[in-house]
Amino acid sequence: MKPPRSPDNSSPSTRAWWSCAGVVYFLAVGNPFIAIKIGVAAQTGTKDLQTTVKRRLNQIQSSNHEPVQLLGLIHFKKCDHEYPMWHADAMERELHNKFQPLSRFERDTRGSEWFNVSEDLVTYIKEISVSPESLGIPRLFCKPIVTTLA
Repeated sequence: MKPPRSPDNSSPSTRAWWSCAGVVYFLAVGNPFIAIKIGVAAQTGTKDLQTTVKRRLNQIQSSNHEPVQLLGLIHFKKCDHEYPMWHADAMERELHNKFQPLSRFERDTRGSEWFNVSEDLVTYIKEISVSPESLGIPRLFCKPIVTTLA
């Protein structure tokens, strides 16, 4: 996966998008974890980080039959970058390339943000991201029902 096009060579609407704050998120599904998603979301309009992440994770949880757990976040702020969403997008692509051998789907297809769980991937996420709790964001976006078979 190539890095995103330089903002200097992009349309005004694309530069406006890339000027939004952005976040790279890492989530896992299942208990125990069966897959990890490396994704990105933009803070558009007046939405704060918490609202942006909660909205995105609620969307993912609503279409997933397994519990979704937020593992970590990397926030790209406007005060740190002229084009924070560009940097978030570039990092997401870099991570997809780094962990391509663990991909659950073909590169550049729908679903290619999902990776098989590995100790190296989980450790790397812990090293480069901050916990959701440190940003006032919950880890879980559902309340699983525990059942036992008779």
